[in-house]
Amino acid sequence: MVVARTIAILRNHSLVIELRIVKTLVDPQIELIKANATLKDGSTLFVNEATGENWREYSYHLQKDGKMIRRWDNAPHHRDLVNFPHHVHDGNDIFSSEDVNLTDVLNFIEDKIRKTEIKNS
Repeated sequence: MVVARTIAILRNHSLVIELRIVKTLVDPQIELIKANATLKDGSTLFVNEATGENWREYSYHLQKDGKMIRRWDNAPHHRDLVNFPHHVHDGNDIFSSEDVNLTDVLNFIEDKIRKTEIKNS
């Protein structure tokens, strides 16, 4: 389900201008997808999701011109954060985060682009 859902979300979102599926795996024990989406502002969102029974791993890495802008993930480090393992990297800073999904991340990016466009107009 995660593979089909992720592809559908990325293919149908107004921010995405190009989608590259790097890897998929659909197996009774695990579903996995790795994809790169070029966004309308020229940034790239690297999507990595894997799910199985009672677990989910994710990383949504946003970068532009080879530099990381922001990454949401649940890698099991930064144990001191309130919502461990969920966290976000923003430049050199790391903050506690909620358990996010692809739609949450795309909404955040869309809002950020909209605010930048308003600021620059």
